[in-house]
Amino acid sequence: MKNISKFISPLLLAFSILLLVYIFYRSEVYHSGTKLDYYLKYYIISGAIITISIASFFIQKNIKINITLFVVSTTFALYLIEGYLDVSQFLFEKQYFEKRGIEKFEPRIRFEMYQDLKKEDPNIVVKISPSNFKYETNQNIYPLSGISNRRTLYCKENGYFMIYQSDRYGFNNPNEEWDKKEIEYLLVGDSFTHGACVNQPDTIAGNIRSALNQNKKGVLSLGYSGNGPLIEYAALREYFPFTNAKRVLWMYYENDLTDLDSELKNSILLNYLNDKKFTQNIKSRQKEVDKKALNNLLQEYKITEERLEKEKLLHERSKEHRSYIKKIIKLYTVREMVINRFFRVGWLAPPPLPPREQEFEKIIKLANELTENNGGTFYFVYLPQIIRYLDFAKNNTKEFRKYGKIIRIVKNLNIPIIDINSELFEKHKDPLSLFPLRKFGHYNEDGYSLVAQTILDKIKKYENIK
Repeated sequence: MKNISKFISPLLLAFSILLLVYIFYRSEVYHSGTKLDYYLKYYIISGAIITISIASFFIQKNIKINITLFVVSTTFALYLIEGYLDVSQFLFEKQYFEKRGIEKFEPRIRFEMYQDLKKEDPNIVVKISPSNFKYETNQNIYPLSGISNRRTLYCKENGYFMIYQSDRYGFNNPNEEWDKKEIEYLLVGDSFTHGACVNQPDTIAGNIRSALNQNKKGVLSLGYSGNGPLIEYAALREYFPFTNAKRVLWMYYENDLTDLDSELKNSILLNYLNDKKFTQNIKSRQKEVDKKALNNLLQEYKITEERLEKEKLLHERSKEHRSYIKKIIKLYTVREMVINRFFRVGWLAPPPLPPREQEFEKIIKLANELTENNGGTFYFVYLPQIIRYLDFAKNNTKEFRKYGKIIRIVKNLNIPIIDINSELFEKHKDPLSLFPLRKFGHYNEDGYSLVAQTILDKIKKYENIK
């Protein structure tokens, strides 16, 4: 062992120098010096290792051997843990994907997928949200939906890209739903109501539609990604009177007050809040909506050298994250666990919601009145975030995201509440299983299905339906 000790310092120094050379190559040659900010931390780490390796020449042999044994055994243990976690994750993902009928996680990013699909279908579009237009000034029209009658590319949290055929008004519904004389349910909401990131019929509206199993009665969703309460109310104002819907499901998600804060800065949207008679007659202006959204799409997905370079880099990083060998070498899973548990607890508790409860209460009150005046029943559905159910975050409280306050506001308006948090997620033995790969995102197919079933069951109790 004493003979080995004389090689420890030279080997450590050689390793640290080689590491520095590799970092220099990646930073200054491969990326031509454009990613210095990213590689700066690695320069610091390699510099620290060089300093330690030089200092090790002056450390006593016995101490040096003990330190080396500790480092080697700790490193070995960490790689055993990393290997076990990665193999477990691999088997879990394999089972998860097989259940959905896919071989593996779709490797392409959305920009890449869009460019490939355009070769087959030049008319395909990417989801363009109404929220994209919140900060525009001097607007002649404010879109409340997406581009109509087009195959629409959205997201891929469950390993495959969600692609749907938009209806005549740019929403995610079968077109024939608008022709039905009886609309049983009309949903308003954001991306969760939109159906991200699953295909039909696995959305909330799709599951309700399947459960009804009555072709004569329809289910319509006015949900769209990025919507907040004011856009949702505007959509309800514009489309609800033409549907003769029996019930309105107002789908509230826990970041809605943040969306509302920015929506209140838009003059057209404010008109809906301040003037009960205001209308854009947007149902008859779909061509204008399509034109505006298509122009936005061209800007968002304009092919430039800068954009292609950025997308190339993002793709490279995503490939690295999907490479199990690289993940193991970099101790990716172990590092993520440590960072999440000890350093991201504050990050996992999002910034406080803006004080927009008064405006929110007014919107809900107006939406309820509109529904009742048109012969419908208004239901408030509370949808929780995944952050509530991460063990180390400890966020599942009445105070988190003003949960208790929002529920009290709605109760005081005598509006029936369907609290998906208390009715479903808190009772579920494994709530994380209702999210894509148990990670941040929207609900997966199981989650959406159970949410829809919980809504239907709760309404049966409210209405005493047998």
